[in-house]
Amino acid sequence: MGRKANVIQLTGDIKNQESAETIIVFPGGSISVCRTTDNEYWAHIDVNHGQVIEDTIRASKSGEIVSSRLDYTNPPSDIRKMDTDKLNHIAVLIKTKDK
Repeated sequence: MGRKANVIQLTGDIKNQESAETIIVFPGGSISVCRTTDNEYWAHIDVNHGQVIEDTIRASKSGEIVSSRLDYTNPPSDIRKMDTDKLNHIAVLIKTKDK
């Protein structure tokens, strides 16, 4: 295992536009970050079940989710366990908070 983490920093800087999508492919799936026209970001986690994903370079070995977790600062009272048997995609839309 490598000694340091690889860091890819997307800045959202209008003067220095990054690619619309950044993809990390690994055996069993992929993670992508997609910038919207409003400078928000979709974070996608895809598990490969042998399907073709958007005709991109995301070909990899088939994978399965073996565990999952959601971390909260203040946990809600209605947390439910994820049914991962048929789950193959999770997406979260993130934007910066106005202060």
